[in-house]
Amino acid sequence: MMQSDKKKPFWSYLEVHMMVVLMVVFMVNIFCQIFFRVLFKTPVFFAEELSRYAFLWMVFLGLSYATLHDKHIRVTLLVEKFPFTLQRITEILIHLLAIACFCWIGVTSISWLKFISGSVTNAMRIPRWILGLILPLSAVLVVIRSIQKIVACCRTIAAHRKEDEFE
Repeated sequence: MMQSDKKKPFWSYLEVHMMVVLMVVFMVNIFCQIFFRVLFKTPVFFAEELSRYAFLWMVFLGLSYATLHDKHIRVTLLVEKFPFTLQRITEILIHLLAIACFCWIGVTSISWLKFISGSVTNAMRIPRWILGLILPLSAVLVVIRSIQKIVACCRTIAAHRKEDEFE
Protein backbone atom coordinates (compact mmCIF):
# COMPACT_ATOMS: atom_id res chain seq x y z
CA MET A 1 0.00 0.00 0.00
CA MET A 2 1.38 3.41 -0.98
CA GLN A 3 1.75 6.04 1.69
CA SER A 4 0.48 9.52 0.93
CA ASP A 5 2.28 12.68 2.04
CA LYS A 6 -0.88 14.29 3.33
CA LYS A 7 -2.92 12.81 6.14
CA LYS A 8 -6.24 11.36 5.05
CA PRO A 9 -9.37 12.70 6.76
CA PHE A 10 -11.19 10.67 9.41
CA TRP A 11 -14.05 9.65 7.11
CA SER A 12 -11.56 7.85 4.88
CA TYR A 13 -11.25 5.31 7.67
CA LEU A 14 -14.79 5.57 9.07
CA GLU A 15 -15.78 1.98 8.35
CA VAL A 16 -12.49 0.59 9.67
CA HIS A 17 -12.79 2.47 12.97
CA MET A 18 -16.37 1.32 13.45
CA MET A 19 -15.58 -2.29 12.49
CA VAL A 20 -12.64 -2.40 14.91
CA VAL A 21 -14.83 -1.20 17.78
CA LEU A 22 -17.52 -3.73 16.86
CA MET A 23 -14.94 -6.53 16.60
CA VAL A 24 -13.66 -5.70 20.09
CA VAL A 25 -17.24 -5.70 21.44
CA PHE A 26 -17.89 -8.99 19.63
CA MET A 27 -14.74 -10.69 20.96
CA VAL A 28 -15.07 -9.42 24.55
CA ASN A 29 -18.72 -10.44 24.57
CA ILE A 30 -17.95 -13.97 23.37
CA PHE A 31 -15.07 -14.27 25.85
CA CYS A 32 -17.35 -13.18 28.72
CA GLN A 33 -20.05 -15.60 27.57
CA ILE A 34 -17.58 -18.52 27.59
CA PHE A 35 -16.10 -17.38 30.91
CA PHE A 36 -19.50 -17.21 32.62
CA ARG A 37 -20.70 -20.50 31.16
CA VAL A 38 -17.57 -22.42 32.18
CA LEU A 39 -16.86 -20.87 35.58
CA PHE A 40 -20.30 -19.96 36.85
CA LYS A 41 -22.40 -22.41 34.81
CA THR A 42 -24.74 -19.60 33.80
CA PRO A 43 -25.00 -17.75 30.50
CA VAL A 44 -24.99 -14.00 30.05
CA PHE A 45 -28.58 -13.45 28.97
CA PHE A 46 -27.86 -10.84 26.29
CA ALA A 47 -24.58 -12.21 24.88
CA GLU A 48 -26.00 -14.05 21.88
CA GLU A 49 -28.11 -11.09 20.83
CA LEU A 50 -25.25 -8.61 21.25
CA SER A 51 -22.93 -10.83 19.22
CA ARG A 52 -25.50 -11.17 16.45
CA TYR A 53 -26.07 -7.42 16.11
CA ALA A 54 -22.36 -6.57 16.36
CA PHE A 55 -21.66 -9.10 13.61
CA LEU A 56 -24.46 -7.73 11.40
CA TRP A 57 -23.15 -4.20 11.79
CA MET A 58 -19.62 -5.37 10.89
CA VAL A 59 -20.93 -7.11 7.76
CA PHE A 60 -22.93 -4.11 6.56
CA LEU A 61 -20.06 -1.71 7.27
CA GLY A 62 -17.83 -4.11 5.37
CA LEU A 63 -19.93 -3.51 2.25
CA SER A 64 -18.75 0.07 1.92
CA TYR A 65 -15.19 -0.86 2.93
CA ALA A 66 -15.14 -3.52 0.20
CA THR A 67 -16.52 -1.00 -2.30
CA LEU A 68 -13.84 1.55 -1.48
CA HIS A 69 -10.96 -0.92 -1.66
CA ASP A 70 -12.29 -3.20 -4.44
CA LYS A 71 -12.33 -6.19 -2.10
CA HIS A 72 -15.69 -7.58 -3.16
CA ILE A 73 -16.17 -10.69 -5.26
CA ARG A 74 -16.17 -10.00 -8.97
CA VAL A 75 -15.79 -11.91 -12.19
CA THR A 76 -13.26 -10.12 -14.38
CA LEU A 77 -12.47 -12.74 -17.00
CA LEU A 78 -14.24 -10.89 -19.82
CA VAL A 79 -13.57 -7.34 -18.63
CA GLU A 80 -9.81 -7.94 -18.45
CA LYS A 81 -9.81 -8.54 -22.20
CA PHE A 82 -11.27 -5.07 -22.88
CA PRO A 83 -9.08 -2.06 -23.72
CA PHE A 84 -8.12 0.09 -20.72
CA THR A 85 -10.75 2.80 -21.25
CA LEU A 86 -13.54 0.28 -21.78
CA GLN A 87 -12.49 -1.49 -18.56
CA ARG A 88 -12.89 1.77 -16.64
CA ILE A 89 -16.22 2.53 -18.34
CA THR A 90 -17.45 -0.93 -17.38
CA GLU A 91 -16.35 -0.24 -13.80
CA ILE A 92 -18.27 3.05 -13.83
CA LEU A 93 -21.41 1.29 -15.08
CA ILE A 94 -21.08 -1.31 -12.33
CA HIS A 95 -20.77 1.42 -9.71
CA LEU A 96 -23.80 3.23 -11.16
CA LEU A 97 -25.76 -0.02 -10.87
CA ALA A 98 -24.56 -0.38 -7.27
CA ILE A 99 -25.69 3.19 -6.54
CA ALA A 100 -29.14 2.42 -7.94
CA CYS A 101 -29.42 -0.79 -5.89
CA PHE A 102 -28.25 0.79 -2.65
CA CYS A 103 -30.50 3.83 -3.13
CA TRP A 104 -33.39 1.38 -3.35
CA ILE A 105 -32.12 -0.50 -0.28
CA GLY A 106 -31.80 2.79 1.63
CA VAL A 107 -35.32 3.94 0.78
CA THR A 108 -36.83 0.51 1.46
CA SER A 109 -34.97 0.18 4.75
CA ILE A 110 -36.34 3.50 5.98
CA SER A 111 -39.86 2.16 5.37
CA TRP A 112 -38.89 -1.01 7.23
CA LEU A 113 -37.51 1.04 10.15
CA LYS A 114 -40.84 2.85 10.43
CA PHE A 115 -42.60 -0.53 10.45
CA ILE A 116 -40.49 -1.92 13.33
CA SER A 117 -40.29 1.35 15.27
CA GLY A 118 -42.46 0.12 18.14
CA SER A 119 -40.64 -3.14 18.87
CA VAL A 120 -37.63 -3.89 21.06
CA THR A 121 -35.10 -6.71 21.08
CA ASN A 122 -35.87 -9.70 23.29
CA ALA A 123 -32.87 -9.72 25.61
CA MET A 124 -31.32 -6.25 25.57
CA ARG A 125 -34.65 -4.37 25.23
CA ILE A 126 -33.10 -1.95 22.69
CA PRO A 127 -35.48 -0.46 20.12
CA ARG A 128 -35.08 -2.47 16.92
CA TRP A 129 -35.01 0.65 14.77
CA ILE A 130 -31.72 1.69 16.40
CA LEU A 131 -30.13 -1.62 15.48
CA GLY A 132 -31.72 -1.47 12.03
CA LEU A 133 -30.13 1.91 11.31
CA ILE A 134 -27.21 0.00 9.81
CA LEU A 135 -29.27 -0.67 6.67
CA PRO A 136 -29.75 2.95 5.54
CA LEU A 137 -26.35 3.89 6.97
CA SER A 138 -24.54 1.22 4.96
CA ALA A 139 -26.60 2.11 1.87
CA VAL A 140 -25.50 5.75 2.15
CA LEU A 141 -21.88 4.74 2.75
CA VAL A 142 -21.85 2.41 -0.28
CA VAL A 143 -23.35 5.17 -2.45
CA ILE A 144 -20.68 7.62 -1.24
CA ARG A 145 -17.88 5.09 -1.80
CA SER A 146 -19.26 4.21 -5.24
CA ILE A 147 -19.28 7.89 -6.20
CA GLN A 148 -15.67 8.13 -5.02
CA LYS A 149 -14.78 5.15 -7.21
CA ILE A 150 -16.56 6.70 -10.23
CA VAL A 151 -14.60 9.94 -9.76
CA ALA A 152 -11.37 7.94 -9.49
CA CYS A 153 -12.22 6.03 -12.69
CA CYS A 154 -12.94 9.27 -14.56
CA ARG A 155 -9.62 10.72 -13.40
CA THR A 156 -7.83 7.54 -14.48
CA ILE A 157 -9.43 7.71 -17.92
CA ALA A 158 -8.46 11.38 -18.26
CA ALA A 159 -4.88 10.68 -17.17
CA HIS A 160 -4.66 7.75 -19.55
CA ARG A 161 -5.86 9.90 -22.44
CA LYS A 162 -3.24 12.56 -21.61
CA GLU A 163 -0.55 9.85 -21.66
CA ASP A 164 -1.81 8.66 -25.05
CA GLU A 165 -1.58 12.24 -26.41
CA PHE A 166 2.08 12.53 -25.38
CA GLU A 167 3.06 9.23 -27.00
